[in-house]
Amino acid sequence: MAGPLADAPAGGLPAERDLSLYQGQVTLISQGAGERRAATARALAQVVVKLTGDPQAANHPVVRRALASAQTYVTTSDTRESSDQQGNTAIGGVPVYRTTMSFAFEPNGVDALVAAAGLKYWGGSRPRPILWLAIDDGRGARLVNAQQLAVVKPLAERGLERGLRFGMPAGSAVEQAAVQTVWSQTPAPMLPLTARYGGQVQLLGRVYRAGAGWTADWVLSDGETELSRWSFSDASPQRAIASGADGAADAIARRDAVPLQAGEPTQLAVAVTGLRDGTDFTRAMGYLQTLAVVKGLRVVRAEADALTLELDLAVGVEGFDRFVAAGSVLARDPVVADGVPTYRLLP
Repeated sequence: MAGPLADAPAGGLPAERDLSLYQGQVTLISQGAGERRAATARALAQVVVKLTGDPQAANHPVVRRALASAQTYVTTSDTRESSDQQGNTAIGGVPVYRTTMSFAFEPNGVDALVAAAGLKYWGGSRPRPILWLAIDDGRGARLVNAQQLAVVKPLAERGLERGLRFGMPAGSAVEQAAVQTVWSQTPAPMLPLTARYGGQVQLLGRVYRAGAGWTADWVLSDGETELSRWSFSDASPQRAIASGADGAADAIARRDAVPLQAGEPTQLAVAVTGLRDGTDFTRAMGYLQTLAVVKGLRVVRAEADALTLELDLAVGVEGFDRFVAAGSVLARDPVVADGVPTYRLLP
């Protein structure tokens, strides 16, 4: 659906989108209709986190309001059942299955939501860090390579949830010989090896036993520039390994995400035209009341075919117009009567 964000350079939004960032996948807890609505909200929250790079983005008041009507952002959804292949395939001899739902969300609407919340937008042109991971389980450090994808699966899956993909080294003799360089967390000597894979962004990690649990130390660099260092400890080695994805996504988004123009919160008088009967009146009012950027509304005047409303907005006029343009209920009329912007109800 075309809207002012479709091509935008306006507001800092890049011209090209990665549509995979607008897709979310969640596991159902039950099969009820309420759980499916909740799953839709969780998937939209996942998408907002991917698009902003902010793990707390779903807690923003504007986003929270949108989650209540997450279904209105959905373009397609799919349900799939699979067995758990990660060691929990049976409980008491009975196979364990899980149902996952995949959702694709309407890009214009989600972009408008991000802008309306005043969150930064992390575009689709993202680096693919090469992962240099050394693990010492007590038998000495060894380098994980592309033939050992099961080891890094927790990090890869968490990376997808954050909108970041990683590359793995092939594991050549030269790369294996560099394991102590990886362990020492010195990025510069690894740059020539990373460059062989066509990039310069690299994530160096070392994972080792620490007391009763595991610790992961990480350093992320882009060429000769170090972007971040962090550590994470947990009883689970899988969670320790997965921590690399969060830290990398946080650092890259912190550098690359840009603010979008949505305007300051305001009260706005608007006219809604094209109302033919009570059904149209109800549809227009219901639509406005479900918009995440509309905190409240008041009817100023009701006529046979039009309404004048006062809207309490969480954004400025431009942010509100983005939401309207992303939907299929109202259209902005270029004619402004008495200084009041007019929106026509679509059939």
